[in-house]
This record gives sequence, structure tokens and C-alpha cells, in this order.
Amino acid sequence: MAQTDQFECGGCGAHLEFDPKSQNMKCEFCQSEKIIPVEHTVIVEHDFFSAPTNLGWARPTVSMSCESCGATISAESTVAGKCTYCGSPYVKEIPSRADLIRPETLVPFKVDKARAKELFQHWLGHGWFTPSNLSQLGRLDLIKGVYTPFWTYDTSALSNWTAESGYYYYETESYTVMVNGKHQSRTRQVKKTRWVPSHGQRQGFYNDVLVPASKGMNQELILKIYPFELGQLVPYKPEFLGGFIAEEYGVDLQQGWGTAQGIVSSSERQKCAREVPGDTHRYLRVQTNFSGITYKHILLPVWIAAYEYNAKNYNFLVNGQTGKVQGFKPISWAKVALFVGAVAAVVAGLAYYFYIS
Repeated sequence: MAQTDQFECGGCGAHLEFDPKSQNMKCEFCQSEKIIPVEHTVIVEHDFFSAPTNLGWARPTVSMSCESCGATISAESTVAGKCTYCGSPYVKEIPSRADLIRPETLVPFKVDKARAKELFQHWLGHGWFTPSNLSQLGRLDLIKGVYTPFWTYDTSALSNWTAESGYYYYETESYTVMVNGKHQSRTRQVKKTRWVPSHGQRQGFYNDVLVPASKGMNQELILKIYPFELGQLVPYKPEFLGGFIAEEYGVDLQQGWGTAQGIVSSSERQKCAREVPGDTHRYLRVQTNFSGITYKHILLPVWIAAYEYNAKNYNFLVNGQTGKVQGFKPISWAKVALFVGAVAAVVAGLAYYFYIS
């Protein structure tokens, strides 16, 4: 598919790509730069119950779908090779979805590829139970910058709760002990709990509850590279995607809201628990109602990468905004055994010391 005119270098005619360092479009051949105009517009929150009107990518795209993990990415032209997420070679071109809710805001990449590689090497060299030669032998297979889909939800939450509040009190209890062959009566204070019904209501507002909408990305890892600073969201422009790819959401708006509800409900339960009077409580029940629900579909920058060690592949992610790295590492069972043995020796030594004392 033809490139759009705005990505063509005015100096040499080559392809311009977004440069995270300068935050401009840049030509890797002649180093020419093209400024991306910054629009200071209000970021729109969309009513959850209204039919979306911002559909389609609004730019020429090619969609590639992985038959293995189901992820779909969007790029300016056909992306050859393996799936960015699972490495499967079974990737096929499919028609771009016309009913896709278009992202209207994104956080541009702040960490470039070179820096992401540096952060990877630093991360690879740390870890208690990783092989000592991991940083020397761990070979980076691929690293790709992906604008990853997320939903954010705003909502008001009204929670009614009921519980039993417990209040501690003490009673004097008599008991008998044997001293020098004789029974002696003594007393002690015993803690008791008095339970009484209680109830209450609280109201809260939740802004930008963040829900990953990626189908291909490892959900365990994506949560570990939080947080993202959503205050740096800017209006979506195709220029920011130059040289990068974007994943189409695999978790739709309704599914994302189900996840957001769980996040808010869990938070409400914790907050209601803190409002129950008394010294302790039990049988807490919380009923939360939601209102004023709005959403945004946003793209956040993530470097997705894989490395090879001893003929096995391991995945890791780099937060493209903050540089935070999370991933999977091989385990050195020799180090684990050495650690367990050392702990066992210390415990045995302490036990012997107290025994002879």
C-alpha cells in the first residue's frame, strides 16, 4: 500500500519515521527532520452508552492477523515475518476493520530502540537466581515498537455496605495452676468481641481506569510495566506511528468495561472496609452502582522483544514512555540449590546453638 505524502522526506525522498528523542519525524539517511505540530485540544471522553462515531484508522493501513495468538496489528505496509507477540510464522493480511473505534489520543514513544536495548542489557544482568552468563549469552532476537491499545474509563461509584462491627472488651477469668505440688488460683484478662450490625454508604469518582485491550501481549507483563503517565496523552496523529506498528484492540469496549468494573469494585470494597466502625469487622457486603460512565480508546508505547538463551526464547517488555523493563528469565537451579543449602545450614547452626545453650 502506498505511503502517505506526509511521511516522505523533503530532502532525499526517503521514508520519514518518528524519532522518540526529538519527538519529530526524522530521515535516517539525510537526518532531515519534520516538526509534528502540537495541537492543544481538549481530550474528549465518550459516553459509554452512545454509539461510537469515530470509526476506522483514518489513514491507509494494512492489517496483519496472527492465526496462532489472534493478535492483529496495523502498519503502513505489509509486515513480513513472524508475529510480533508469539513469534508464529502464520501471519496473514486481512482487510482493515471499518467498525474499529479509532484511537483519538496516544502517548508518543519517549524511549528509542537504542535506549531500549541498553535497558534490556542492564535488566538481563540482574537477578539472584539467573545464570551468571546470561548477560553475555542472552541474544536479542527481535525488538519492535508497538503502540498498544488500551481503554480508559471514568465513572462515579455509589456503594452501600453492610457488615458486623466488632468491639473488643476484656473479662477477668480465673484459672488454676500447679505450683510445688499445690493448686493455686490465678486470674487473667481475656479479650472478647462484641458484634453489632452496621451499615453505610460512600461515593467516589474514578478517573482513567486503565484496561489493556491487547490480545497478543502477555497480560502478566503488561501490568508489571505500569504506570503510564496519562497526563502526556496527545491527539492522535499518523506521524507518531511512522516506523512503528499499532495493534488493533482484541478486547472490545464492553469487555474492557467488565474488567474496569472489577477494578473499581475491588477498590470500593477496600474503601468500604476502612469505613466500618469498631476494632474489627466481619460479613462485609458491598453493592456498587455505576453512573456517568465515559471512555477513551488510547495507544500507549511498548517495546516488545524476545531474546534467546540456551536455544530457548524468553519475552520481555519495555515501557516506551518510562523505560521500565519486565520479562521472563531462565533460572539457575544450581544457584537455587546453593541458596537453599545455605539457608538450611544457617537454620541448623542456630538450632544447634540454642540446643547447647
